[in-house]
Order: sequence, then structure tokens, then C-alpha cells
Amino acid sequence: MPELLWLYLTALLYYRTSANCVALAEALETVSHDRLTRLLRSDWSGQKLLELALRTLFVWERGYLIIDDTVIPKPCAVAIEGLAWVFSSLERKPVYGLSLVLLVWTNGTLRIPLGMRLWRKGGPSKYVLALELLSYARNRLRCRPDYVLFDAWYPSRALLKRIRDYGWYFVCRLKKNRRFNGRAVRHHRRHPYWAECGWLNGGLKVLVVRHGKKYYATNRLTLPAGEVRRVYRVRSQIEEVIRVCKDQLGLTGCQARSDRAQRHHLACCLVAFCVLERERYDRQLSIYKLKRQLSFKGRSHALPSLERLRRAA
Repeated sequence: MPELLWLYLTALLYYRTSANCVALAEALETVSHDRLTRLLRSDWSGQKLLELALRTLFVWERGYLIIDDTVIPKPCAVAIEGLAWVFSSLERKPVYGLSLVLLVWTNGTLRIPLGMRLWRKGGPSKYVLALELLSYARNRLRCRPDYVLFDAWYPSRALLKRIRDYGWYFVCRLKKNRRFNGRAVRHHRRHPYWAECGWLNGGLKVLVVRHGKKYYATNRLTLPAGEVRRVYRVRSQIEEVIRVCKDQLGLTGCQARSDRAQRHHLACCLVAFCVLERERYDRQLSIYKLKRQLSFKGRSHALPSLERLRRAA
């Protein structure tokens, strides 16, 4: 890996500044923004760097795989490749920017980003990108999750069947108009609290749990209704990963124009999160408190996990 890459990761971890190359170069004071820009454009694999971080810093066994996506807003950009109007569930309206599909593993304590895909208008759908990430987790990383978790935007027939064919269990939310036993699930029973086994469109047998206005589904038919809701709540861990990457590690800050540069920056942000997650777990701190310590004390505050990763590369 390029030596300059470790300076880029250092800047993301230690400095609270905009994550564009100009601001990072000013924070580092030892490199120019042109060198950082060339780094992002150069030929190296962000996915391989992330995989190196996974294998160097973590040992994971059973846990949960979580799929979600987030919008990286670029409201004032005009020259960045792949920008499009993307619906943001947070803003509840279309936002001009990039859409990132993310796969995270967690055991309820550790949160580890395993992979990402950028959605492009006219390219593969987010369902297809999610299938690619699940295939990568199974075949490359040898994951054996207890459950795969995702919200109501993702339970397509292809995705549910792929999870079933892998021999995995899923727990997800359903939209109220999803067909269950031949009719919209909201019309199935009028009572606001019920659990029943039946068939989704596409020939998938599931347990559906209604709790108030929310509908959950799982292919583990013997799971108690309360346990279904408890397992689904683990999905919020991926939202915390996205929040930290955006607020603390500059996920949205890169202004490089090329698709390759954007992907490299996003991969660096996920690797930086892995380093922070390993450190905060070892030190028994919150990830926000650790980031404040790094910002206040600067590079004199050592990060052994970053050095381990550097030696492994």
C-alpha cells in the first residue's frame, strides 16, 4: 500500500476538519493536496485494504449481518461522477448525491463494516448490490450469521430466497402493502398485535409478526414474537456506524471528481472506523470520547491498531 495512504488515514482519525484534500493537507502540514488527490486517483484496492483491516484487527464468529444504505449528499457539486437525485429516508425527500449500500457485522458490541457498493443511476439495483455483498460475506469472508437484518426497503423475493438458499435466517420489516397469504398484510387481520405463519408472494414461507403499525417477517418459524422484535432492534447498530462515519470521519467530505477517488475515500473512512472500533473496544471507551481524545492530544496519542494494520500491509 502507498506510504501516503497511512497519512491519509491518520488525518481522518486525528483531525476534526472537512475531509477534502485541501483541508486534510493543511491539517497534516507535511503533504500537498495534489499528492492526496493523486493518491485517491491511483490504482489500489479499497476493498482489499478493508479486508486487511478486518483480518488484522478482528476475530469474529457468530453474530448478525446488517444491510442498509445511506445517502452521501453533494448538493453543490456538479462535476463528481455518478451524482443523481436519491430519495433520503432521513430527509424524507430526494437529495442530490451518492447512494452507498453497506454491509456490517455485529455481535451487539463490536460493529465491523465488511463491504460497500456505490449505487449508480442506470446500473445494478440496490437489491443486486446487496446480493453481491452477501455473496462476498459468505464466499470470501466465510461468515455464518445467526440472522441477516434489513429494513422494509430490502426484502425482495431474490434477496429472501438467496438468504434461504445459504441456509441463513433473516429478520426484516415489511411494508404494509406486502402480499401475505394472497392479500396486503395490513388487511390480513384487524387486531394490532398478532403473529402467524404464511406465505409471501414468490412462495416464501415466513412468520409475520404485527406489533402496532409495524410488520416483521422471519424465516425462522418457531421464533417467539417478542424475540423477533428483539433481534430486529440489533439493526440499529448499522445506523450508528453510518452516523460515526459521517460525523467523525468525513464520509461525506470528499470533493474528488472521479468515481475511483470517491470509492477510495469511502473505503478509507470504513478502515478508519475499524481502527476506532478496535481501539474503543480495547480501551472500554465510547467511540466519541476516543475521537475527542485524538482530536485534543493529536498524533502524540498513539493508535496501536493503526500501527498493527500498517505492519500487516
